[in-house]
Amino acid sequence: MGNGVTARLPCAPFEDRVYFFTIPGSSVETGLLLHADMLVSAKAADGSYSIRMEGRAHAGVPLNAHRDRATLEPWAPDGIPLGRVLVVPFAAEDLEYVHGTGDEVQRYSGRTPVGISRESLARDTLRAAFSGLALPMAVWTTLFYVVWLIVQGIRFDGREIAAGLGLVGGLGLIGGARLIYVSRAFILWRRGQARIQDAPVLSEGLMAPAQAHRIAAVMLGLSALSLISLALLWGSELVGVVVGATGVWLIGPAWALHLLLRQPEASR
Repeated sequence: MGNGVTARLPCAPFEDRVYFFTIPGSSVETGLLLHADMLVSAKAADGSYSIRMEGRAHAGVPLNAHRDRATLEPWAPDGIPLGRVLVVPFAAEDLEYVHGTGDEVQRYSGRTPVGISRESLARDTLRAAFSGLALPMAVWTTLFYVVWLIVQGIRFDGREIAAGLGLVGGLGLIGGARLIYVSRAFILWRRGQARIQDAPVLSEGLMAPAQAHRIAAVMLGLSALSLISLALLWGSELVGVVVGATGVWLIGPAWALHLLLRQPEASR
């Protein structure tokens, strides 16, 4: 894993994805809650070939709750109750395959289709931070605040700076709060207490909860600095305009209530 954890795991290999099996509380689960990157190495017992893959994974969901339980159950490790088995999906983005020995070694390497289509971390972050209601609220905040500044007229000194600080403060507040929500929803989804659409990006193995928390802290920190700067330069009224426009005082409690209601995936 990306945080240095190593382990030997049983797996179920499929065409576009490999499913690994682990148990709750394992170093694998702990590692993937911290970082979504994963490196997989395997080789034949006789040394005739070896495979090295780099890609992404998330911390897994219980086998009993997995949508492909019937397909995966025959691959599950023996001696572990099915209720304690976690299924960790791994998507390879870079692959290296070495076949043969001695002078007959053949090597193939390159990006997989999954790796080629992978977007940047910045785009994944924006998709998670402004998912659901966060996107229309971000659009509304931007439009409302810009129009409000225009209405103040040219006599409002430093409108351009106020616009920049206000947008960083407002959008950072919305995005940071949403990332915290998405991260918590991912944890609940793994327990069968939330829906997969409540945890975009994280449920795809593109980001781990700890990564989401770090990015949320940065966004909220930048937001706080921007709002403090607005208060020092133009007074608390402008801060009230920005915070009021974001609607966090309304959607924040709504998100918290949604998580408390525990809305699991519909049974299949």
